[in-house]
Amino acid sequence: MKQPLTLVDFTKKYGTAIGASNISLQVKPGEVFGFLGPNGAGKTTTIRAILNFIKPTSGSISLFGKDSVSDSVAVKHNIGYLAGDIALYGYMSGQELLEYIASLGKNVDWDYVEQLATQLKAQLDRPIKDLSKGNKQKIGLMQAFMHKPDLILLDEPTSGLDPLMQQVFYDIVDEAQKDGRSIFISSHNLQEVQRLCTRAAFIRDGKLIAIEDIGESHRLNYRRYIVTFKQPPKQSKLEAIESVSEVSIYKNQARMTVTGQPNKFLQALSEYDVLDFGEEEVHLEDMFMHYYEGNNDE
Repeated sequence: MKQPLTLVDFTKKYGTAIGASNISLQVKPGEVFGFLGPNGAGKTTTIRAILNFIKPTSGSISLFGKDSVSDSVAVKHNIGYLAGDIALYGYMSGQELLEYIASLGKNVDWDYVEQLATQLKAQLDRPIKDLSKGNKQKIGLMQAFMHKPDLILLDEPTSGLDPLMQQVFYDIVDEAQKDGRSIFISSHNLQEVQRLCTRAAFIRDGKLIAIEDIGESHRLNYRRYIVTFKQPPKQSKLEAIESVSEVSIYKNQARMTVTGQPNKFLQALSEYDVLDFGEEEVHLEDMFMHYYEGNNDE
């Protein structure tokens, strides 16, 4: 199979403003590839260009060896897409929408659609306008996956989903990958990309600043913990623990950033009387500041 997705020096300008600048990357067959960056970084611009909703100012984008612009109609038959700002026909029910999309030429496996509906607990019999954001998102996911395309582009796919449904989505992605399909996930959620992706590209201010192997990258093993001790700990002693940085203490509670494997950090905590232990969500901007601050010139 030809490479599902290749970008070579893709650039998109809006007048003097730059939406994306010289982005080059390649998604392999059967790969779950993350496209990670803060809001406004250029992720959606790139996806819209891949789908030929907007045309590159320069550079090229190819899907399965075909040009995204000149072969746009042909390549779309083998692509699934979920928009980050998904807008569905509100007067239709979910079932009616899926049947309508299928009538446009999608070769749909309806047994698979039923399986997806069961997994996601999707409400397909109600008008879409009456559904919550999370339930609309489920229908959006179903229409992206239902024809089993070889490449699925997902822009913020878990937006509006509760933690249980997020896990169901992860299972669906895992199943699709086992079937050999490639999935391109645009997200600002670092933990989501760590869970799902083999590799990830990092974009900031329209520029590609790194492509990382998720399993091997030390950069991405970046967590923040909040530990409550029986007695106030000494900051210098916590800072001396290998892999620990950015220690702040308030009374008997410490907030610490841990990079790499947490084994030595956890072993060091065994010396203390720990009353409570929790992990704090790491904001993507924090991770960028921590590792990529020096890449502004790239």
